[in-house]
Amino acid sequence: MGRIRITLLTLSLGLAGACGSYTAPTNSQNPPPPMVQANDINVVIGASGLTTTAFSPNPKVVSLGGNPSVSLRWVNKDITGGNYTSGSATVHNITSDNGAFTASGPLGGNATYTIALTTAGSYPYHCSIHPNMVGTITVNP
Repeated sequence: MGRIRITLLTLSLGLAGACGSYTAPTNSQNPPPPMVQANDINVVIGASGLTTTAFSPNPKVVSLGGNPSVSLRWVNKDITGGNYTSGSATVHNITSDNGAFTASGPLGGNATYTIALTTAGSYPYHCSIHPNMVGTITVNP
C-alpha cells in the first residue's frame, strides 16, 4: 500500500509540472536541432508569452506551384539556457483553427511537426497549450 501511495504521489507531482514547460534532465539533452528546410516555421524563444510573433515567419506564405501538396514543418526552438542542446525547452502543441490538419501533440525542444496541405487558402493555427500563440499559413495555387 505504501508503494502505491508513493507511485501516485510521484505521478501527481509529475503531472502538476506538465503545464507547458520541459526541462531536460541533467543526464539528458534535447535532440540535435534539425537541418533547416525552406518551409520551416520556428517556435521562437519565449513564445508562450507572445502572440503573432511566437512563430517565425508569421504569416508563412507558400505556393503549391503545380504540385499536389506543399509540406510545412514547425520546429520548437523555444529553448533557453544558453544553447539548443542542453537548455530548458518549453513544450508547445500546434493545432489547426479550422480542422485542416490534426494537432501535433506535445513538441519538446528541437521537436518537429510536419503537415502537407493540398488546397490553396488560409490556414490559421495556434498552440493549444498557450492559446495566445497564433499564426497563419497562406497557400497560393
